[in-house]
Amino acid sequence: MSPAVHVVDEIDWKQLTDAEFARLALMQAEGWLSAPAIEVRLLADLDDELLQRLDRQRAVRRRGGTSAADLQDLRPLCYMLLLAMDRVCDAGEARTVVSRALRMAGLHALLGLMASDAIAAPTWSHAHRMFARAEAAGDIALQSDLGASNQALYLRLLLLSTLNPGSLTPRQLDKTFDWLGRWSQDIDIERDLDPARHFFAVDLKGNAGLVAVDPQVAQSEPRYFAHTRLAERVAAARTDYFREISVTTLGLYATNPLFEYHDALNQLSRYWEYVGVRHSGRSSDRTRIEEVKVRAISGFEACLRAVADGDGGDAWTLTDLSPTGAGFHVTPPAGRVEKDSLVVFADPGRAAWVLGSAARVGEAARGTVVGIRRLSNEWRLVRLSKEGAADASTEPLHGFFMFGDEARGLADSIVLAAGSFDPSRVYGIDPGRDVFKIRMSRVIQSGCDWERVGFDALKRLKV
Repeated sequence: MSPAVHVVDEIDWKQLTDAEFARLALMQAEGWLSAPAIEVRLLADLDDELLQRLDRQRAVRRRGGTSAADLQDLRPLCYMLLLAMDRVCDAGEARTVVSRALRMAGLHALLGLMASDAIAAPTWSHAHRMFARAEAAGDIALQSDLGASNQALYLRLLLLSTLNPGSLTPRQLDKTFDWLGRWSQDIDIERDLDPARHFFAVDLKGNAGLVAVDPQVAQSEPRYFAHTRLAERVAAARTDYFREISVTTLGLYATNPLFEYHDALNQLSRYWEYVGVRHSGRSSDRTRIEEVKVRAISGFEACLRAVADGDGGDAWTLTDLSPTGAGFHVTPPAGRVEKDSLVVFADPGRAAWVLGSAARVGEAARGTVVGIRRLSNEWRLVRLSKEGAADASTEPLHGFFMFGDEARGLADSIVLAAGSFDPSRVYGIDPGRDVFKIRMSRVIQSGCDWERVGFDALKRLKV
């Protein structure tokens, strides 16, 4: 055994500070790369110690919102251990090390994103090789000693490629990493393309993460990922958040992280909702429209006023129409359209307002290009009167009652101004001939100025 390997047995890693550990462990890993062989047991011990230190750093970051710059940078050591694990696998001991390598690749990518760096191409290359080895061994779906399957560990890393560096805070990224680990369970990475289900692909011979499936771009060793189950899990997690926030106390946290986590879930849910709409739009019978002027208005309060008055709105130029949405050109003097704001527009085929959200807003030579995601054709204005209070907060809430669709398993819901969700109150509402007593139960969707809430009907009163 080379002298470099003996260093592990001569140092009590646990007694070292993070800075001392990083320096000496990096020397050890470099020594392994030049040694004739690497003992897997010693490599696993060092990997375990690094994981414990990263877990402690993550706990500090969670409690205090500490940035990555305030903690010891362990990225170089993560990468050197990943190289050592790759070499061990080349020596034919893949089964015992692949899971650790896929976990390490994910942690290295996470630390890079926390420093606002894109995931490096070599990290992708090593991870792809590891997954290919697990695939060849036929055990990608089996849960390893690390508590997750190789497939789930790999998919968690792949999903990190859908995050833009700098779009989330370090604390949000840390929490998202755990969410992705849970959401990735039991989701298959498949060999054969099914255009009806697969929107993302990865090339095992490449050096990048997930990319949109493009029939015009050839890949050497493509693998495919169906996003539907993930999107469902993101939406469910977003609903669960509101249950959690009502029972969670500040505890050891210097600043309450739940609001940061809420924002992160909003960003993630909007992304995967957009993916779903874009995916369904491939076969959504989108129709091009030539220079038709349509009344439209954006902004929650403006939409309420326009619909209540039965008039108002600016003339937007409709460019395309589909069952899932519409596209517009908006030119002055129409007001600014905020991304993710609530929008209503007049359906050119019938005398009714369509309720939607500005999923895409961009500038063009002709003005502003706005893509509307359709929320509902069947809705009505409602007033929610608060029960059991005798102060100024008894002012009623006004919103849009969206009728559900039993055939599609969609329940009734209400679109309210952002920040209206309050599960502690009972409200009276009259969406039809009867008056109901309801309690809000969850937030289903949200935008910059609106949120769509689900509710439980407590009592029906005949009028």
